[in-house]
Amino acid sequence: QPSALSICPLPLGDFDTANNLITNSAALSSSIDLSAGILTTDNIKQAFSVATFFPQIWWLFLIVLPKSGITKKLMGGYEILTITSLVHFFIVAASIAQPDGTAPMAEFADVFDPAGDPQKAMVGMMQYPNFVSEEWSHVLTWDLFVGRWIWLDGLKRGIFTSHSVLLCNLIGPPGLLLHWATCLVTGKGLPGNEAEAIDELDE
Repeated sequence: QPSALSICPLPLGDFDTANNLITNSAALSSSIDLSAGILTTDNIKQAFSVATFFPQIWWLFLIVLPKSGITKKLMGGYEILTITSLVHFFIVAASIAQPDGTAPMAEFADVFDPAGDPQKAMVGMMQYPNFVSEEWSHVLTWDLFVGRWIWLDGLKRGIFTSHSVLLCNLIGPPGLLLHWATCLVTGKGLPGNEAEAIDELDE
């Protein structure tokens, strides 16, 4: 008589399912280990350096050679901006993946609390290196986006832009204001309403 402890054979399908679960678990564990090896603090530091220095190459083309064919080829599309955006995304993803890798959400919410002290809250956020890395790469990517737009507007309407693009690289929005001023002084006027122009094309 079979003992109560006898093991009943499993159907073949159950063995396949168990084998798949083991294989998938091993693959998941391997993926987690690989991610942990990539999404590290040291790699965030490296990405910070890339976010800082990589865009400067393309700023030089926009400022020094605005009408060159190579500048138009390099900066006419969105490839460079896509790369800088991916660097920023990596920093964000790597920060989130780490325990205590990002600034506490409660502190971040204080930045947008009009009843509190948003500036003090922002200063407090700067004690977190990963937050600094995220914000820095964020700012540099958008500066390049706006600087590229200024350059394109200059090409389209025959406006000198090197000084405005340089200022945009240095301190951001004032570069756009300088471009507006240049448009007015040269008699080119400010760009029209682009949304209305699209509506006209649709009609």
